[in-house]
Amino acid sequence: MRCAEPRRWRLILSVGLLMLGSPKTAYPASIVTEWFDEAVPIANDVAWEPTVGARFFAIVSTAMYDAWTTYDPRAVAAVSGTAFKNRGGAANEANKREAISHAAYTVLCALAPQYRRELAEQMTALGYDPSATSAPAVVGREAANAVLTKFREDGANEAGGFADTTGYRPKGFKEAGHWQPILSIGKPQLPTTPQWPRVVPFALARADQFRPPPPPRPESEAWRRQIVAEIDAAGALTEAHKAAAEFWNEWGSSPPHHLMELTTFVSDLRGLRIDADIKLFFVVSNALLDASIASWDAKYAYDYVRPITAIRSLGNIEIRTWRPRSLPAVLAYSSPATTAAFGATVVPAGIGAVRAKEWEPYLPTPPFPSYVSGHSAFCGAWARVMTLATGTPELDFRVTVKHLYVEQRELMPPVILDYPTYDAAADACGQSRIWGGIHWPVDNERGLQLGRSVGENAWNRAQQFLIGTASPATAAMVALHPPFWFHQSKDADHDSKFSDSTGLAMDLTPGASGGWRSVVLDPVPTGLYELKLKVKTEGEAPLRFRVAVDAGEGQGTPTLASSESVIPPSAPKCVLTLLWNSDGARSFNVSVQAGAESGPARVLVSAMDLVRIWPIIAGSPRFVEPSLAGQLEK
Repeated sequence: MRCAEPRRWRLILSVGLLMLGSPKTAYPASIVTEWFDEAVPIANDVAWEPTVGARFFAIVSTAMYDAWTTYDPRAVAAVSGTAFKNRGGAANEANKREAISHAAYTVLCALAPQYRRELAEQMTALGYDPSATSAPAVVGREAANAVLTKFREDGANEAGGFADTTGYRPKGFKEAGHWQPILSIGKPQLPTTPQWPRVVPFALARADQFRPPPPPRPESEAWRRQIVAEIDAAGALTEAHKAAAEFWNEWGSSPPHHLMELTTFVSDLRGLRIDADIKLFFVVSNALLDASIASWDAKYAYDYVRPITAIRSLGNIEIRTWRPRSLPAVLAYSSPATTAAFGATVVPAGIGAVRAKEWEPYLPTPPFPSYVSGHSAFCGAWARVMTLATGTPELDFRVTVKHLYVEQRELMPPVILDYPTYDAAADACGQSRIWGGIHWPVDNERGLQLGRSVGENAWNRAQQFLIGTASPATAAMVALHPPFWFHQSKDADHDSKFSDSTGLAMDLTPGASGGWRSVVLDPVPTGLYELKLKVKTEGEAPLRFRVAVDAGEGQGTPTLASSESVIPPSAPKCVLTLLWNSDGARSFNVSVQAGAESGPARVLVSAMDLVRIWPIIAGSPRFVEPSLAGQLEK
């Protein structure tokens, strides 16, 4: 039994989806889209927040991509570099499908263990044994595990349930213009993942790389204009506006989930096959990850107020706006059939006069600051990547919306939303948040700009992996052997050798020294890093040991950080650490050197890890517990 119904039919049945344009014939799904048929509904269940969902898809697609690179003559794996080259058997479609499937299965089981049975059934349906020991299966699992290891320490706080690690507290209860949590079903909202700017990005040098200028200040002329614009938009909602607001706010989903689903649909209709698909989903998902980081950076840097708070602060003034349908409170969430059975008087939704303090937006207000719009950033990034990846701006996408869930009624006639290009779809996605009453126009404008910049930046970085010029630091940290490391020695009487699969080994004669140096590694995002090494020595005399991070421009370049230690003889396990600040722009090398003082010795660096570190301050939990009700206002 599959854990998800086929995606194309789910979309068609839910919104009456039609895609027009070339090609007009639907092709069978590739193995990549088959696995995203499984991944999207699982993410809707276990990673439904925009940020956590974007990360979920980046992990899935990166694992699949890294497994696939073993069969491509040029492509470099995002985490493992070239470590899997030529290890997966012949470069045919059958082996690619098997490696990709084992990678997808492994990461999905790790991210959503409650779906293990359904995922095993999917593997069986595809003809694979989850515990197979074939070369493609082994490569797929190893690639997936390397990706999972990398993401576990990416700053998202997965181990802590994605709870805040920054100590964020809303200011809006005391300061005008700041975000203020509203009550949701009687409980105050908790801010969603304030720590997200700390997450290690795919291509961004730093979270604020594309941060926009500040939004309008309270009581400024621009502030007053945006309030008027928001009220005017709410007072002029058309059926098409409502349909668009609901389509782009797909219920039970978030923008990354929705956009990944649309990507699979585009793939199927264009007939993309396994190689094109793996590249497309790799860059799309990682662009969405970077969009989540960049947009959340702006959100929590500016901590900007939502329309519901600013408009309600106007008090008793009368405004003309959209009003939700109303009925007795005891039946507030009942179906039309139930209310009819009780003979309740229902006032249908529509445009009318209300006091500002009682204003309701068309869509529910999300639990995080307003500026910039996450929807706009996600859709802007997606549109830019899709345009570049498909080589055309044309989308030719039509959506037939037959039902309004907010107003609980059928649309007669149905509304057809027509998006001829990817950019048109992104523009409508952003505008829909204004019609929904949950974002300001400036949130949308700046969010789209940010998203498009992020998308192009992610595309450029992805090309480095695809054409084989990338040199990820994670590869050298995991694979402590050539071709990622080369030996350096200046002593003629120095004997050293490399032991395969054990690490960076040196056998030193008395008075000799030697070392290993990594290849030039790509810049890592801005921040403070801790480089950890596990070192083991054998011998009867102490060893001098030095580890350094050097700028990677060439010989004679400056040392960025270094540490020297004296290791006692025959140390079975010694952990050395080096703190290093990255500026996000410089490539670098890592080097280790050892010197024997008065006797022969053997030194082995058996493990190495590079982790970005942050001060951890207890902040908001991920979910509201009953005991927290009312506490945020204090």
